[in-house]
Amino acid sequence: MYCCDQLQEAEARGALYIGAKHRIDDGRIVNDVNTEYFIRAAGRQGYDYFGVNYCPFCGRALSLDLWAHEKKK
Repeated sequence: MYCCDQLQEAEARGALYIGAKHRIDDGRIVNDVNTEYFIRAAGRQGYDYFGVNYCPFCGRALSLDLWAHEKKK
């Protein structure tokens, strides 16, 4: 699911990983955010993955958990 064109372009360029946290096998997860959206950055060994709950481009909620929580309000 893409909230904006910039997010879709970031995934196409490889700057963003969308998927299950346990499927990341080419780097390390830097923070402990419960999400399916990760910003990928070059690290010392492989990649560093930074979990994000909000789109860095438009600010919309990305994570399914966060989206469901906000919908209940």
